[in-house]
Amino acid sequence: MMCNPFPPSKIADRPVMPGYDVEILRAAFAVSHIAVNTPFYPWKRAYLLAERGDADGLCSCSYVPERETAFLYSNELGREHIGLFAINEAALDGVKDLTDAKQLTIGVISGYALESRARGLGLDIISANSERALLGLLLSRRLDAIYNFKAPMDDVIRTYNQEYAQNVNLAYHDLINSPYYSCISRKTDNAGFLVERLNHGISVLRKNGVYDDILEKYGISAPGKDDIEPERSK
Repeated sequence: MMCNPFPPSKIADRPVMPGYDVEILRAAFAVSHIAVNTPFYPWKRAYLLAERGDADGLCSCSYVPERETAFLYSNELGREHIGLFAINEAALDGVKDLTDAKQLTIGVISGYALESRARGLGLDIISANSERALLGLLLSRRLDAIYNFKAPMDDVIRTYNQEYAQNVNLAYHDLINSPYYSCISRKTDNAGFLVERLNHGISVLRKNGVYDDILEKYGISAPGKDDIEPERSK
């Protein structure tokens, strides 16, 4: 299963704490005695490898209808907050939805579904290859705001502050709280069996408390039962 660096859910350089998505994925497959390798690649490379069947799937991915032709989606693997980051609150005044940000220059990660959404709305965007690059663009005033997933941006800001003894504290407006999934390539052998076993494992982990325990290791609160998306039809 291909993973892209996306701390704290997927951490490439920390084998003991590889990220909560990686640990949940491994534990879910382990319920059925299936061992999982989780090599790390940049998102575009990971996606290409999985799409053409050179890997069994993607550790995690957002739902995009067009991806259904290449992938089978698992049941909900987790939830993600998505929003806008800015130097100060004033930059985000009046922005309650992404459509309100047309007067801003927005930074996005190249290849993410968020980039496609921003382009589709006609926003003025600048693409970068990492959250760290986006932070640099924002701090150098080349961007008005960053449109991205909250967890990895928070991690990058925390790391930046530690490395440079800074106290960067960005304003944040939450726009979306949505589920994400693991994706199994339709070109891999026994794709249907793998997604069924993964779904079974996720269900077991939620019921026996292991799912919550893994999230707690990373300081993440588990979603309430009412917030979890219904399981997909078998």
